[in-house]
Amino acid sequence: MADNTQGENVTNRREVLRTAGAVAAGGVATALLDADIVRGVSAESVEEGTVDWTTDSDGDAFPLSVASGGPTDAGAILWTKLSEGAYSGSEPTYVRVGTNESFSETVYEGKIAADSVTPDHDHVVKVDLDGELPSDSHLYYQFHHAGANSPVGRCRTLPAPDASPESLRLAVVSCQSYQDGYYPSYGYIAEEDVDYLVHLGDQIYEYAGDSRFEGRSVTLPSGNAVAWTLEDYRHLWRTYRGDEFFQRALARHTFVPTWDDHEYVNNPFWDYENDRPWSDDHPRNDDDEFMTRLYRDSIRVWWEYNPARVEYDADADHLHDRFRMWRSLRFGDLVELLMTDERLFRSMPPGGDDARRREVGVPPNAPEADDGDRTMLGFEQREWFLDTALGSDATWLTWGNEVPFSPIWRSSNDDGQFYRDYDNWDGYEHERREIVGRLAHEGVENYVALTGDMHNYMVSYVLNDWESTENRPPIPSAEERVGVELMAPAISSESDASNFWGAEDSTDVESESPALTADKHREVVLEENPHIEWFDSQYNGYAVAEFTPEFCTWRAYAVDDTVDESDARRTLLREYRIPEGRVELEERAANDLDWED
Repeated sequence: MADNTQGENVTNRREVLRTAGAVAAGGVATALLDADIVRGVSAESVEEGTVDWTTDSDGDAFPLSVASGGPTDAGAILWTKLSEGAYSGSEPTYVRVGTNESFSETVYEGKIAADSVTPDHDHVVKVDLDGELPSDSHLYYQFHHAGANSPVGRCRTLPAPDASPESLRLAVVSCQSYQDGYYPSYGYIAEEDVDYLVHLGDQIYEYAGDSRFEGRSVTLPSGNAVAWTLEDYRHLWRTYRGDEFFQRALARHTFVPTWDDHEYVNNPFWDYENDRPWSDDHPRNDDDEFMTRLYRDSIRVWWEYNPARVEYDADADHLHDRFRMWRSLRFGDLVELLMTDERLFRSMPPGGDDARRREVGVPPNAPEADDGDRTMLGFEQREWFLDTALGSDATWLTWGNEVPFSPIWRSSNDDGQFYRDYDNWDGYEHERREIVGRLAHEGVENYVALTGDMHNYMVSYVLNDWESTENRPPIPSAEERVGVELMAPAISSESDASNFWGAEDSTDVESESPALTADKHREVVLEENPHIEWFDSQYNGYAVAEFTPEFCTWRAYAVDDTVDESDARRTLLREYRIPEGRVELEERAANDLDWED
């Protein structure tokens, strides 16, 4: 399914503001690789029969299996990693693509030069086949290196820009702390009849330490409790990608990821006054040079391990010029999906670092949250976002949004105190109002934000004016509704409700926990936030968003992440439907289960 004219839509580079606040079917073709891995080396086409593809796949040679991403209407990026033991610096790597899993009909075969895959990039192979594959197709692919064959993966190209797809189905996930649980959700996703897998961030966590789950403890090469070096990040990605269920899902569905904070460091922002990255949660935050290198290393490894069509310039001096993740994918005339970066360019949260980011807002209202000089997206990305959103003629405008967009008043215990998390869009009210105001003013229809980060399920209306608590109407009027926000749960990361038995509670007895129960948490959120239709903080799992010309349907699944089994418990918690042309959440299925019984 196609993005504008070049796959994932890319605008021209402009100077970043740094002021305060600121196919050929049946043929054989050449392989195109990401520039920094290729380092200018051209790939070669090969004759059929050059490679012995008849041997069984070798999991030892390809320990992280295969993945695909960066889909266009004429190709995709194919990804794998060679093991250090199987890697031969004198041997090329080959790739083939076919219309079926037996490769009885090959549409592509190419050779990747030996010096294009090196230890400098952790023996990662990324092959960009844009321009080589048929549109709107499920295809199968496989790698070969030094006599070893990889597992077979499946990828999907986008439809042509002028196509009119009957449907689009996206698996939507977020937040998967390796230490906090297992990944059976990905086992179910691998079997789902979906077109693509969208990840909204926190694909890894930067932490080391023990886990209460067998086999899920993490030790970093540096010996530190948090990522410190390039090799620490690579170790984390190898660890997380080593999960069998995660590998199955990535091999089965083409990947569309963004990132959140834990891919590099918790709760980061950009210190525009001193033009440097900042996170008070890292022990070396006071060292400007160290933090800049830390960000540089985390960006590099994210790019190495993700088959995503993003801009990456390893030679750029400034971090804002080195990496640009935001992009759009166009699925014919049905859906335009905007993927954003809400971490690298964001300003300091309200109250600054001395206020500990006012995550538990005291006082609950922070006037600086409405400062027009502060930004979540950065000025260039915000301009791109609004231009793309307002210029789209797709039936559904969809946003891959990392952190909660709707205001959320919450309480963590029974003391009657409420708080807002200013690490979310609540801390960037002026920019939020500008986005919603422009969408409302221009009459944008069928706007759907897909959200992660919070480790909860949530279904909410996006309003053109969120009033203060005491003045809120009990039910938002139709005139106030601009769109909907659909929050995907965490794959495994813990919530702040006691039912999750988090690290702070260190108990599996709910009555002994100081945190609110999940039921009480839900009650508080729904009472204080009339725009929120459904909220649940008890379970982990995933969601599926299905788009047709008539409806958007959201299905939220709970999956038991406490067992590392393919038959882990799974339940459909909620199903909502949004009709085309109306901002209306229709509940079609509801199941308030209790797995503690």
